[in-house]
Amino acid sequence: MDANTPVFCTIVPPHVLDKLAQADDPAVSGPARRTLEADSAQRTRRRLTAVAARPAAAPEGAATGAPDRTIYDCRNGTALPGTEVREEGAEPGQDATVNRAYGGLGSTFELLLSAYGRDSLDGAGLPLVASVHYDRDYGNAFWDGEQMVFGDGDGEIFLDFTLPVDVIGHELTHGLTQYTANLAYYGQSGALNESVSDVFGTLVKQYTLDQTADQADWLIGEGLLAPRVQGVALRSMKAPGTAYDDDVLGKDPQPAVMDDYVRTSRDNGGVHINSGIPNHAFYLLATQLGGKAWERAGQIWFDVLTGGELEIDADFADFARLTVAAARARYGEAAEHEAVVKAWSQVGVPTS
Repeated sequence: MDANTPVFCTIVPPHVLDKLAQADDPAVSGPARRTLEADSAQRTRRRLTAVAARPAAAPEGAATGAPDRTIYDCRNGTALPGTEVREEGAEPGQDATVNRAYGGLGSTFELLLSAYGRDSLDGAGLPLVASVHYDRDYGNAFWDGEQMVFGDGDGEIFLDFTLPVDVIGHELTHGLTQYTANLAYYGQSGALNESVSDVFGTLVKQYTLDQTADQADWLIGEGLLAPRVQGVALRSMKAPGTAYDDDVLGKDPQPAVMDDYVRTSRDNGGVHINSGIPNHAFYLLATQLGGKAWERAGQIWFDVLTGGELEIDADFADFARLTVAAARARYGEAAEHEAVVKAWSQVGVPTS
C-alpha cells in the first residue's frame, strides 16, 4: 500500500464481518455482507481520490482553541457527507445519534486540547465532520481520511456505533495519526496505528467519565454489542482475547504478548488483532503509574506520536524504544521511565 494514501480505517475488522457473513441467520449474514461491500467500495474510493498523505492544513489563523463540528445525516444512504443537521453551537435536536456524535467529537477535541495542548487533529483547528445513519443496517464506523462516518448497526450483533464514546475517539485518532506519524496501515506499523486509536479512544472515555486507571474498564466498544452476543466489547486492553466468545461472532483473537503474535495476511497483516500487544503494554503502564491515565501514560504516547521520530513503518520495538526515550526526556530516570520499560518487557517487546 502506498504510504502517501490516507487509509480507510474501520472499528470492526474485516475478519469479524467475514465470520458474520457466513452465519446461517440471514438477519446476521445479510447486513454483514452489505457492510463488507460498502467498506470495499469506500477503500476503492480512497485509493482513487487520495493524492497526498495528509489533507490540507487549516488556513493560517483558523485555530481558535474551540471545536468546529458539523454533523450530517446520510438518511440510510451512502452519499457523503449527507444533509447537514447540526452545526457548532446549535442546540441538541430530537435525534439521539446526532447528539451523541456531536458530543463525542467535542469530548475528543477537549481531551486533545486540555491534556496535550493540541488544537484539533491537525493542531491547527481542523473542523470535525461526522455523518450518521450511514447505509442501512451498516455494521461499522470509519475514518476515511477526511471525516467520521457511523452506521446504525443491524440490531442483531451491533447497535448504534455512536453509543460508545471510545469508538468515536478511536476513529478520530486515526485522523490524529494521519496528521502526525502517519503510520503505514500494514503489519506491526498498522497494528500500532490501531493501538494508538484504542489508547486515545479509551482515554477519551476515561476523561469524559473522570476515571482513574484502576476505575476504568479498559474495554473498546463496551455497549456496542447487541444483547444476543456473548461478549462485552470489541476488544479488551486489560485482557486481550477475552472481549467476546460467541457462537456467531466467534472468539476474540487478540494476543496480549509477543509469544502469541498472529502472522496472517488478512486484515492488512492482522492490524486489528496484533494491536492487542501494544494495547496491553499501555494498560500495564497506566495501571502501574495509577491516577488519570491521560496524564502521564497518555502524555508519553502522545509525545511519541507527535515527536517526529516515529517512522511510518515502525515496528513494536521501534515504538517501545521511543516511549522509553520520551519518558526519560519528560520525567527523567524516575518511576515513569522504569514503568515503561517494565510494561514492554511484560508483553515481550524489547526496548533496547
